[in-house]
Amino acid sequence: MTSIRNEIIEIIKQASKPRIPDLTDETIPLLRLGVDSLDYATAIMEIEEKYKVEIGEQEMERLRTLKDIVEFVEAHALKA
Repeated sequence: MTSIRNEIIEIIKQASKPRIPDLTDETIPLLRLGVDSLDYATAIMEIEEKYKVEIGEQEMERLRTLKDIVEFVEAHALKA
């Protein structure tokens, strides 16, 4: 597990409280795991802020799984 992956998992879990989704299968769409659209949008905003990335509406439509989000952040995050 990468640290980015672990951090994104925590962001999603925090945004989804009190329901904590099971994120062990990173290929299942988050909405099918119980993350509702508001929680998803909240998590995306947190990820944008934390990693200094901009995720537009088109990207949000494509970033449906944990794996998708992690790969996007790893490819686009500003390197410190």
